[in-house]
Amino acid sequence: MTTTELLAVFRQEAFDLETPYLWSDALIYTYIDEAQKQFCRDTYGIADSKTFTISIVAATEWYTIDSRILKLRDAVDAVTGLPVALVAVEKMEDNELRFDGTTGPLRALITGLEPHEVRACPIPNQTKTVALRTFRLPATVTSGSSFEIDAQHILYLLYWVKYRAYYVQDADARDEKKAEANRVMWNTYCAAAKIEQSRARRPVSTVTYGGI
Repeated sequence: MTTTELLAVFRQEAFDLETPYLWSDALIYTYIDEAQKQFCRDTYGIADSKTFTISIVAATEWYTIDSRILKLRDAVDAVTGLPVALVAVEKMEDNELRFDGTTGPLRALITGLEPHEVRACPIPNQTKTVALRTFRLPATVTSGSSFEIDAQHILYLLYWVKYRAYYVQDADARDEKKAEANRVMWNTYCAAAKIEQSRARRPVSTVTYGGI
């Protein structure tokens, strides 16, 4: 399903079939884009291990990460595959990490210091590429775009679209009761989707059978 097809479903469900429409195409496409992004914020986001890297440069401490990244899952040396620790600033002391001017091979990337930035520790003395495994926001969608979230979730984006649409400042379109009802259904659906995603990403357990 594309955004154009989802818009058509919205118009059917909202009984907004006659021109001039209560809600313009441009406005509903804005809400559809917002809905896909909000779904990712309210669940885990899109798993992505291919898109984002950091090019570590000797003597450079600070590195900007893409604003689409919701969560850094882990990081690895792109050449050797060896892990690069991701350490929250609050956990630096527990990991015996300090910003004391020391230079050397990269031990960790420190998170939580600045929005969309990480800091290398210690100060790197070599160049390397670090691949990031992330949960991220989707790309912006417009008319005719495909979605990045799984297909089974797409129709449920209309809960958010209707929540936003029924709150517009227009005497004919505004319906706070319908808006809040759709917001409740949105919250319920996202909570269930998050549980489903968590279950799907849980490591598979193995059972070892011993002899008698």
